[in-house]
Amino acid sequence: MYTILDVAKLAGVSKSTVSRVITGNGVVKSETRNNVLDAIKELNYTPSYFAQGIKTGKTKTLAMLIPDYSNLYYGEMFRGIEKVALENGYMVLICNTDKSSTRERLYAEELLKREVDGIIYNTYKRSKGNIEYFTNLSKIMPVIFMDYIQEKDIEVPYVLSEGYESSKKAAKYLINKGKKRIGYIRVPPYISVVQHRYKGYKQGLIESGIEPDGDIVYQCPDNEVGKTHLEVGFEGAKALMNKPNPPDAIMTSTDIMAVGAIKYLNGAGYKIPRDVSVIGFDNIALATIVEPNLTTISQPTRKIGEEAAKILLAKINGDEDVKDQLMFEPELIIREST
Repeated sequence: MYTILDVAKLAGVSKSTVSRVITGNGVVKSETRNNVLDAIKELNYTPSYFAQGIKTGKTKTLAMLIPDYSNLYYGEMFRGIEKVALENGYMVLICNTDKSSTRERLYAEELLKREVDGIIYNTYKRSKGNIEYFTNLSKIMPVIFMDYIQEKDIEVPYVLSEGYESSKKAAKYLINKGKKRIGYIRVPPYISVVQHRYKGYKQGLIESGIEPDGDIVYQCPDNEVGKTHLEVGFEGAKALMNKPNPPDAIMTSTDIMAVGAIKYLNGAGYKIPRDVSVIGFDNIALATIVEPNLTTISQPTRKIGEEAAKILLAKINGDEDVKDQLMFEPELIIREST
């Protein structure tokens, strides 16, 4: 395996000149640069990012903390982050926290030991201690929050999509379609990252003159939070449709829950949307595969990932003028399930 010294010798330059060409730091004459690049190509030399990190203070590595690796939403976000990272010579580590606040902190501490250049932080339960920890961390290294943190007096960099107004709009859409009893499938309140969607659903009913009915709201039991969103959606739809006065429409916190609900409804012989309409949230690829195709509140997930990576890289490179708080407006995508 060839080293940077071999490249320098073949190009007839110093080791520091080769380093400047590789890192892009410092001025190098065009002819000299070309000689170095030709030598790198001839030797098929691969620069050591570890060695570069010692000199530049950068490991060219980003980390993405996610609560659930099986959730397709995070896979789509990762594609956006990865695209921007690779274009800029960075690699991305994915850390699955398994919905654990403790693992969020443990991963962060391990990432600091490995001297990653920045962290993209997707939380789940949003514990107060962790919010304080990552907020303080963002003051000493680039950290981008991908979820609401609620505390109004805390200013942090974030990239996310709005959920309250878009869910309110979706509830009103169902009412305008003639639906009278709109149920909801949700996660427990302490899983805070999607609660603004549930609040928007309730406000949409209220503004349309309908009193929210807790009897047609299914909340995943605390002792079953380890279940997948698909299972929660299936069991939620089963519970709601077996009520004495079942809903004629169901909204859910995520698309995966909506797919689970559709699976139950199809198996139980309900006609969608004649008997019951279904609306999800996210617009993952599965929404166009499930039968019937899912009406959903679409957030530009890959774009969210791309913008988060761009902001993170700008901060890593010392750009103090970058706009580091972005909120995207979701769009209601009408498909066969309504």
